[in-house]
Amino acid sequence: MKLSLLARAPQPSPTAPGSLVVETAGKSTTYTVQPGQHVTLGRDRAADVVVDDARVSPRHVLIARLGPGWLVTSLDAANPAMLLDPTGRSHPVDRELGLRTGELVVGGSLVKLYRVAP
Repeated sequence: MKLSLLARAPQPSPTAPGSLVVETAGKSTTYTVQPGQHVTLGRDRAADVVVDDARVSPRHVLIARLGPGWLVTSLDAANPAMLLDPTGRSHPVDRELGLRTGELVVGGSLVKLYRVAP
């Protein structure tokens, strides 16, 4: 009996930067996030990514480019970021969540975390 090898999809590189896209009120902004870099998203002017929306906490979510993907940490337990699943349903990010790729809802903004290049 002969076994065949299945082709494996290229794995994301842990040393490649990722793309974080924030869509707010019809405007899209893309950020390049380097490995090990942490990005704070919130309403506070000191945040790395400022979202001018009363539904967004001053320091709402911390997004880090780690390993082959992303680590998302909610910073406001009373107002967590919401992860959209493939069906479009939202689930709260209660604490931390590791993702290869994904979409988050923060206030009225959509945050897209793109799979890093292999």
